[in-house]
Parts: sequence; structure tokens; C-alpha cells
Amino acid sequence: MQAALDQVERLLRAYNHVYEANLAAVVREAFAQDPSAACRMLNSDEWWDSRQSVAAIDLAVNGGFTPTARQDAQALRSALIEVFTTMLAYGEKNVAGELIVSQFQKWMESHV
Repeated sequence: MQAALDQVERLLRAYNHVYEANLAAVVREAFAQDPSAACRMLNSDEWWDSRQSVAAIDLAVNGGFTPTARQDAQALRSALIEVFTTMLAYGEKNVAGELIVSQFQKWMESHV
């Protein structure tokens, strides 16, 4: 989980999503102290359920669909899948997150 949150933060900062990168940094620090509390923090609209959520960010669009931007978008989705899976393992459920992560998994399988 720590590595996935590091990846999320790094990628978001690289594309100037500072607020969202800061959210990842805060959760990463919280996870080191109290994983359950960190997962409760993740279970929010800011992460999964709005057009401005972390999960709604598409780095491929932000980067002009360059090969690097597409790879970064895939890396972000992969990290978010791990973050969400960890959140579930700590008992946090989020219907919007389930839908988004399901879509991410389909895209990963089809190499989108």
C-alpha cells in the first residue's frame, strides 16, 4: 500500500495535480501510523466518487496522449487498484470505487 500511495503521489505531482497528490501523501503517512484510519480516509468522494476525485484523473488526457502519458495513466490506475483493494481488506466498502476499479481492471486487461 505504501508503494502504491507513493506512486499515486509521484504521478499526480508530475502532472500538476497538487491537491490530489497531497491527499495521497496524507493517507500514506496515516497508513504508517494506523492502517484502519487511513483506509477510512480513503473511503471518500475525494478519492472515488466525483468528477474531481483522484480516481477520475486521466493522466493520458493531461499529457496529451503521448506514450509516456498513457503509460503513466496505466501506472496510476494500477496503483489505485492496489489502494482500493487494500481499503477493502480493511473493511471499507465504497460502491462508486467498486465501479471505477472494475472499469480500471477492464482497461488494464485490454491495455487501454
